[in-house]
Amino acid sequence: MKYSIGLSLVSRVGSKQMRRLLGAFGSSEAVMSADVETLIEVGVSLRMAQEIAGGETLARAQSILDLCERSGVRVLTIGMPDFPNAFAECPDAPCVLYVRGSVDFNSGRWLSVVGTRNATQNGILAAGRVVRDVAMQYPDAVIVSGLAFGIDKAAHSAALQYRLKTVAVMAGWVDDIVPRSHYYLARQILEAGGAIVSDMPPGTVIDRGNFLSRNRLVAGLSEATIVVESAARGGSLVTADIAVSYGKELFALPGPIDEPMCEGTNMLIRSNKAIMYQSVEDVALALGWQRSGRVTEPVLTALAPKLKRAYDAFPLGARLDAETLAELWEVPLWEASSIVGQLRAKGLLAVDPYKCYYKI
Repeated sequence: MKYSIGLSLVSRVGSKQMRRLLGAFGSSEAVMSADVETLIEVGVSLRMAQEIAGGETLARAQSILDLCERSGVRVLTIGMPDFPNAFAECPDAPCVLYVRGSVDFNSGRWLSVVGTRNATQNGILAAGRVVRDVAMQYPDAVIVSGLAFGIDKAAHSAALQYRLKTVAVMAGWVDDIVPRSHYYLARQILEAGGAIVSDMPPGTVIDRGNFLSRNRLVAGLSEATIVVESAARGGSLVTADIAVSYGKELFALPGPIDEPMCEGTNMLIRSNKAIMYQSVEDVALALGWQRSGRVTEPVLTALAPKLKRAYDAFPLGARLDAETLAELWEVPLWEASSIVGQLRAKGLLAVDPYKCYYKI
């Protein structure tokens, strides 16, 4: 583990280069023990070979290991059973991961939910609905985001509200919570069984490049990424591009054509980069997830008789507007709207962009 950290600290060794060296030598210890000539033979530049062979990063690697042991931070390196399998197809994914928290990276259904920091109220509510719908059908889901303002915060908060584990990816060291105002949210994430993760060592100076690098972890950890809101340019579009380059599924929520914070998501859909997200069923279909009925059964049992009859009468797979539902349920339009609102609040119905409702 010390050698893996030491290799990752070499200034000219990035994730792709580190993976290539591990493939050539078989282990990080073998790489760090090689002489300059041997390193040059496998295509390493002279300056990089000298830095690796000098072994100067090993002392710092040991100090980082000591810090992690004292503070309870897990260190996962490529090849370990606990290392995220989702990184296998990501050529620039990190080879060393620092983790505060006990989440199992290879268990559950992982989804990344991202978007603009300058989220509208509609965007924040939409992020919450996405997470709620996922939680209702897939209680083993894990929500990944970046702990930033806006959509990231909304996604983490909704995951906590609906009792899903959630993972926050940092642009610096795992204990350097940015923004600082999200420190309490980070604590809640850990207390709920989630995690704070990063591939950056302690002492990292956070700049714009770190946030762009962080996005590859957000995209790489999950089976799919959902972009809720984004302007025409923004970090979430970078995450979207990375997810596509990794061969991951990408979804985007459509929005009003005159809303600046929807320009990016609408563009992703228009250019066929992203699948238009209308319900969690879209994600399940794309990823081959099997629906679980265990979550809704207790909810259905607790429904008032009128709501239970209305839900049972709603045809599975149909998308119906309020007027059609009023006719189906043989009630006035205002009462149908009230029933729909109550069923939506319990996570049993959802609505598409055309104001048609469907059964979850």
